[in-house]
Amino acid sequence: IVTDTYPDNFMAETETTISKLIAFASDPDVKAIVMCQAVPGAKAAFDKIRAMGRDDMLLIAGVPQEDPAVITAAADFVLYTDEPKQGDTIMETCAKWGVDVFVHYSFPRHLAMETIAARKALLEENAAALGIQYVEATAPDPTGDAGVAGAQQFILEDVPLKLKEFEGKKVAFFTTNCGMQEPLQAAILDQPNAYYPQPCCPSPYHAFPASLGLEIQAGGDDTEALKAIAAVLKEHNALGRYSTWPSPVNMSIIDVSVEYAKKWIAGEITSKNDGAAIAAMFEEKAPGAIVSNYTNADGQTFDNYYTVLLGAVDFNDYAE
Repeated sequence: IVTDTYPDNFMAETETTISKLIAFASDPDVKAIVMCQAVPGAKAAFDKIRAMGRDDMLLIAGVPQEDPAVITAAADFVLYTDEPKQGDTIMETCAKWGVDVFVHYSFPRHLAMETIAARKALLEENAAALGIQYVEATAPDPTGDAGVAGAQQFILEDVPLKLKEFEGKKVAFFTTNCGMQEPLQAAILDQPNAYYPQPCCPSPYHAFPASLGLEIQAGGDDTEALKAIAAVLKEHNALGRYSTWPSPVNMSIIDVSVEYAKKWIAGEITSKNDGAAIAAMFEEKAPGAIVSNYTNADGQTFDNYYTVLLGAVDFNDYAE
């Protein structure tokens, strides 16, 4: 197994991303590529790899940032969190908490992505049905001039402003961006009316260690990680104000993809897109995982695009 990373500023360095993938495919001993996150450039690179005559290669895209119709045409199969369905599960958590206001931080690049837009639409619909005020808040794009640091600083400054604006109300905060999770978790920790239903990429390891000052590493025991988080939340009277998923979804996607690729290379799996095998591997990795084919707003179902959904964690269950 060989590894590489795409550029931090991937939106401005798409050609670098493409060249790294082409380099993998130029080695005849490489029989499969797992790309996660499949940032912009994945589709173009996969097309070029096919044009090189590498039809013998298995191409898997995890957590794509290109629309389903685009990436499914290039990858053998695609894996992603069930972002649209999170529009139900996130709001269910907020309703359980008795939230009054839901603040959604994002920016135009993310809102142009089909699955994020679908989740946003469902969040708005469910908020209206539950009598929860929905607030769309535009944050700086971390790939823009302000960078990640500027986006993080915005969150740290804006959360107190939102809490002051809705003083006396329970306010839930959600952001679509990975880099904003740590400041968001930290900003609401000691605010009794602030709530955090889940990270954008649900996981016990997504920002929690840094935001809570914990020494826990991904790849360890998920239950122990949840207990460590719960202990800190209990100290801050925040057990009932945070949630996430019980296992790291992006890492689970990578694990399943790599295991699938190994079995395919070994001839144990003969199809480049075996949905039953994918579902079985997720069940083994994260028991209770719901794996479904993605259907877009037009009713088109993609038989090689799989979404994964896990249940929400109640940190009270992990407190001692």
